[in-house]
Amino acid sequence: MATAAAVSGALGRAGWKLLQLRCLPVTRCRPALVPRAFHASAMGLRSSDEQKQQPPPSFSQQHSETQGAEKPDPESSHPPPRYTDQGGEEEEGYESEEQLQDRILTAALEFVPTHGWTAEAIAEGAQSLGLSSAAASIFGKDGSELILHFVTECNARLTRVLEEEQKLVQLGQAEKKKTDQFLRDAVETRLRMLIPYIEHWPRALSVLMLPHNIPSSLSLLTSMVDDMWHYAGDQSTDFNWYTRRAMLAGIYNTTELVMMQDSSPDFEDTWRFLENRINDAMNMGHTAKQVKSTGEALVQGLMGAAVTLKNLTGLNQRR
Repeated sequence: MATAAAVSGALGRAGWKLLQLRCLPVTRCRPALVPRAFHASAMGLRSSDEQKQQPPPSFSQQHSETQGAEKPDPESSHPPPRYTDQGGEEEEGYESEEQLQDRILTAALEFVPTHGWTAEAIAEGAQSLGLSSAAASIFGKDGSELILHFVTECNARLTRVLEEEQKLVQLGQAEKKKTDQFLRDAVETRLRMLIPYIEHWPRALSVLMLPHNIPSSLSLLTSMVDDMWHYAGDQSTDFNWYTRRAMLAGIYNTTELVMMQDSSPDFEDTWRFLENRINDAMNMGHTAKQVKSTGEALVQGLMGAAVTLKNLTGLNQRR
């Protein structure tokens, strides 16, 4: 029995670390082809990493250590760029170029329902801040940075919601939910953030599946499910630590795909599908025979999702 447990643990660590290694080179959650830095703040907003009880250091901890070890960017010593507003005056008042980028991208989200995840939405966002639409030229044209910014912000919002729920339970002002109900509510809360953009979300997912965006996408996904299990009270230290996270990532991805094709009122069919998948997962034993490699299973699931997304967005149609 001890030998089997050791083998299971080794398999799990190898799988999850494989997934981590795919993500670690991307320390700023940005596509590599974009010439300017785009900083993803989701990892830094996790306020309770030190309280986690996990067998290895969590992905977010390794990610933070990697960032801390990086040498300062030579460009960071340069004075921040100046942008011209619509009146021809040079715009200042931002602490850094990175902060300005974040503000432009946040403002651009208001225009995504009209323009999609495009440079046009970013230009409108810049203009809404009193800047010239030319400020949008600091971003790539495929919308990657805008999409990654949105996912980062959604993950941060979810973390704040889960933190607040945890505080209410600790203060005795709310009852602690059962694990299955907690996870169901957490996934639904996160997915509901997509509703204002649901018409354009299939295209967003297809962009996130592009090769240069996959490491960033996986990084944000693993961080999100890690947070969900942490606030659910997961204290496992065996093979289940890995399989639970891979399982929840798979449930999130498949429910997301169902949601994009759901026409029922308030996405009732989606939430029913989610509840059934959570119940199935809670009732299923996680053994080494069922999950050979956590990282491999998750990556294969994402590749299958990529095919579905291509079909949804018409990218597989013959011309």
